[in-house]
This record gives sequence, structure tokens and C-alpha cells, in this order.
Amino acid sequence: MPSVIPVHPDSQVVPLSRFNLHDLESTRLMLRGSSCVDWVRLNFDDDEVIEAFLRVNEYDLTQRIDRVRLKRLHQKATTYLETHLKYRVPEFVKQAPDIRALFRFASQLKGRRAYRFFACMTLKVMHIIHHVEARELLSKLPISDVEVSVLVRAKIERAVRGLLEREFPIVDFLGSQKRPNSVYSKLLAKKGTQAAQILDKLRFRIVVERLEDLPSLLLALSRELIPFCYVVPGQTHNSLVDLHRLLLRAGNVKSYNNSGQFQLNELPVTDLVSDQRNEFSGPNYRILNFVVEVPLRLDQFMTQHAELFEQLGPVVFGVVEFQLVDKVTAQKNEAGDNRHALYKARQRQRVKKRLEAGRHRAEQQASQLSFVAEDGSDITVPLSPDSLQPGTGD
Repeated sequence: MPSVIPVHPDSQVVPLSRFNLHDLESTRLMLRGSSCVDWVRLNFDDDEVIEAFLRVNEYDLTQRIDRVRLKRLHQKATTYLETHLKYRVPEFVKQAPDIRALFRFASQLKGRRAYRFFACMTLKVMHIIHHVEARELLSKLPISDVEVSVLVRAKIERAVRGLLEREFPIVDFLGSQKRPNSVYSKLLAKKGTQAAQILDKLRFRIVVERLEDLPSLLLALSRELIPFCYVVPGQTHNSLVDLHRLLLRAGNVKSYNNSGQFQLNELPVTDLVSDQRNEFSGPNYRILNFVVEVPLRLDQFMTQHAELFEQLGPVVFGVVEFQLVDKVTAQKNEAGDNRHALYKARQRQRVKKRLEAGRHRAEQQASQLSFVAEDGSDITVPLSPDSLQPGTGD
């Protein structure tokens, strides 16, 4: 019996040839760094899969406290839609018996389109409210960022251990905490960067056997650890995995054909995203990295802060960067100009150049004389080193 109980009912390695439409879309979102708030529908097959998705979000429908929390989010979302945005939410959606009904409405292929439309909107608003309240909860609890990182790291390591027990093709797994000097260099190297924007303080690197194994790993992570809806939009760099091409190569004609129909949320074009490429990386460096907010349940504080948990729920989030790569590409990434030592050298050079920029400007200004001519034009005269020496005067 495995030491880590799987969250999802289908806990084995799922090859790309067996991806259904929901698998395809959630994996594609992770590869592109897009947002589920822009989706127009869901593709959950049955209640068992819906319940598994709720579990990976740290909600268990067998627990009364969780059912009450989800119902409260549902009510807040419909109130926002009606009072602030002036929608008329159908009673069938407003009075849905539980959260699973909303997921079923949002996933239905047939039936009234209004149910799907408003169920999707309600779930999107619930998603945002839950996220905002989780941040508020974290700010009010007596727990430090370091303690959150320790708990998140333990959760991730436990989940990966479960994948290894089920013989996922993982050949290397490494977690690390960004050191203070690395944080300082990152802040100094990029203009407009603040400490709140450092999203990779805690990061994990996973190497798989083959490139074709990466979609299966992404799907497993989304089922067991990382809800696809909490991938941070716009923070993905994917120069490695083109799911569209791999899908064709795997012969998954059904998913590929479905991807051309109206129910697809994202067009089946290339999944490569290069606009977030790290400027200090080597020219041939290839990687899939994304930032995700990992849900973390803090029941251990519930007794002392019952009122707070009743108001804001039991879940907070820890920000983590994941780096995924196959074994062959990982070896290439450590050769030539791609070497990590050269990456660090390029970053340090940028930091020094930025720190010294003020001195260079002062030297330039001190080495030239500017005045306004009689016609109103600006004239700048470079000074020789001798002219900068104090004069003796007459």
C-alpha cells in the first residue's frame, strides 16, 4: 500500500494518447500561463472528478465546515453578480444544491446555455473571492512566511514521493530556497522590481526521462498538488513543450479533433511561450517554468481562531516556482553558454552596471561645459583633463 494516498481516482501515469478534453485544457493553461477567468466553459466528466478537483484545492465535501464555506462563497459570488454587475442570475444557478451542481452546469454540452454561462461566471467570482480572503486570512494569522514555506515544501515533497511510488518517470527532484544575495541581485538587475514581486523564493526542479513525459507529469501535478486555476498568469516561460505537436505525435485524434470545436477555451496553436524568457539565460537554454500558488490548509490554527476561519475559510496559499525539463535537455542546459555559472556572471555584470550608472553620468557631466548661445541654442563643449585642474589665475 502506498504511503501517500492519491487525491485523484485515476492516480497512474496517463499517457498523452489518453488525455481527455479537461486534461488537455488544464495542461495547456499551465504551459501558457493563461487564466481560467477567461474560459467560457469547463469539461468535468463526473462528480468523482469534481470532488477530486475540490480536494486538490484543500476542500473535502464530507466535512460540514467545507460545505458551509463553499456555500458562503457561492452566495457572495451571486450577490456580487446581481448587486454590483446588475446581472439576473437564474434561480437554478443561485439555488444550486451544492458546488458540484455548478461544475456540472459549467461543463454541460447540452441544455440551457444560460445555466452554463452563469455557472461559469459564478465559479470565476468564487475563485477570486476565495483567493482574496485567503490572503486576508494569512495576513491575520500568527504565522511567518518562513513557516508557510516549510509547510508548502513538506506538502510538495509528500506529493512527489507519491508520484515516485507510482513509478512516474522522474529522474531528479530538487527543492531550493533563494538565498538573500540572489534576491538582492534579482531586485537590482531588473528595473521596477519590488520585493513583493519575487515569486521564485521557493522553487522546485523536476527532471523526467523523456520530453514526452512532461505532459503526463503536468497532469499528475494538477491532479495531486497544483490546481490549474492557481497558476500565476503571465509568469510562465515555456521554450520546451509544444503540446499541440506532441498530441499529434501521440495519435490522440479524439482530443485533437475536439480542440477544433466550439467548446475549447484556448485555440490549439503553439504552446511555446518565449516572451518571459530570462534575459540572463544562454541563447539555447530551454525550460518549462511557471509560478503557482499552492493551497495550504491550516486546520492547526482553527481552534484558537475559530471566528476568523469561519469568516475567511481554512486555506491560504504559498507561492512556488516549478522548473520542469527532460534529462537530455537538462544536460544541454549545463553546457556552453547555457551554464549556470555564466548565467550568474551575466546577472552580476548587469547589477554592477546599474549600480555604477550614477557615477558614469556624473563623470560625463563633469567632463563637459554647457551654456546657452546668444541665439538661444544649447552648446556643449567637452573639457580636456587639463582644463579640469584648478587654475592659477592672474
